[in-house]
Amino acid sequence: MLVPFAEAKGKKVLEIGTGNGADGVMFALNGAIYTGVDLTEAALEATRKHFKALGLSGVFQKENAEHLSFPDESFDFVYSHGVLHHTPNTQVAIDEVYRVLKPGGRAIIMLYHKHSFNYCVRIMAYMRSRVLLKILSRTGRRRVDRERALFQSPAGLRGNTDCRIWEIHYHNFLKEGWSYLKAENFVHHCTDGPECPVAFAFSKTDAQRLFSRFQRVQMKVAHFPLNRYPLGRCLPFGVERFLADKIGWYLFIFASK
Repeated sequence: MLVPFAEAKGKKVLEIGTGNGADGVMFALNGAIYTGVDLTEAALEATRKHFKALGLSGVFQKENAEHLSFPDESFDFVYSHGVLHHTPNTQVAIDEVYRVLKPGGRAIIMLYHKHSFNYCVRIMAYMRSRVLLKILSRTGRRRVDRERALFQSPAGLRGNTDCRIWEIHYHNFLKEGWSYLKAENFVHHCTDGPECPVAFAFSKTDAQRLFSRFQRVQMKVAHFPLNRYPLGRCLPFGVERFLADKIGWYLFIFASK
């Protein structure tokens, strides 16, 4: 298990980005003194309901990860899974994690992994090529498309499974031009759907810089769901585990203050 929930027993735990409370519940069930923060009230409400349904207690409040309201050295453990790569300045958020940790406290942070199959092959090669084909297919009609795009509203999609994402990518291109396809820009709109405003991916070297103030920084790469790919369903689980360790999409950083 990558997240040592049991080790948080009796400790003050801060989770940045609560989602629906799934991980927070695991901390609370293992005896942690839990505080969950999120930028959206919807996530906090979902977490409150999850805790209430299981008879668990916790503190839930709306916070910006780059400007946490807690005093210095408030928590024994800070955890964040798939959140801090969505903040405009990830370094500032990591510095906040450091600030609110007690001396000797631990942080476990999951960020998207830049040297992964998902980033290099699926996003930067396949998805970018498909968007380019969509753009080229509208050659000669882009002026009219651009005028119409001014009056279109976002579709409100999340993720990349809906076939309408290619229309939204094209809509984004009409607004931003060819710079939309630059790697540093395109990644924002491909990790969690084309309407996601901010998303970064980090290499291990990047992560070392982000966590340079911490002690005993260790990393683990994970998550390569082969069953999402037709050929992958025929391969044994051992292959998936091997690929996940090398080119998985999740980069877990374990660090101590």
